[in-house]
Amino acid sequence: MTTATPARRRLPRGEREEQMLDAGERIFGMRGFRSASMDEIAEASGITKALLYQYFGSKEGLYEACLERGRARLFEQLQAVADKASSPLRRLRAVVAAYFDYIDEHRGSAWLLYADASMDAVNEMRSRNAEVLAALIMRDVNGAGGSVRAEDVELLGHLIVGSGEQVARWWLEHPELSKEDVIARFHAATDGAIAAVLRG
Repeated sequence: MTTATPARRRLPRGEREEQMLDAGERIFGMRGFRSASMDEIAEASGITKALLYQYFGSKEGLYEACLERGRARLFEQLQAVADKASSPLRRLRAVVAAYFDYIDEHRGSAWLLYADASMDAVNEMRSRNAEVLAALIMRDVNGAGGSVRAEDVELLGHLIVGSGEQVARWWLEHPELSKEDVIARFHAATDGAIAAVLRG
């Protein structure tokens, strides 16, 4: 007597893509881009390697999709934190603190801070990050009845993103420094520049 093998449920495209990204994030996080293999990621996701290539085009494409999803999730968290703050300064401070919380939480991940992504992909992600921060700043300025040029607010967005990323890299090389100490140093270094630009 034979027993029929139950049919495997066909996953919707979005769910299947998330499953591949979950597996990619785990494997890239453990091994880094160079040491991870598409065979291993396919096996971990329960999906064929051919399907991985069909969705993402290449190992680089999958890696950058994993990074972009992580970036988007981080900035959703930052947006939620910012929305709870009661003033412009508290909003920026809350965003900075949440960002360094994220760095601390993912300290052991090999893909942290864009790692092996192409320069084009990294620049696109940095630009989107800066746009989010600039929008937060502009909302504060407009809400307070202030008048600041759009290009000045864009500059601040890039200033905070660029300096935050570099300070985070530096902190990862100095684990003896507490998160609170690094955040305080970051504020000390950037508060004056932010205030000067907003004063116009």
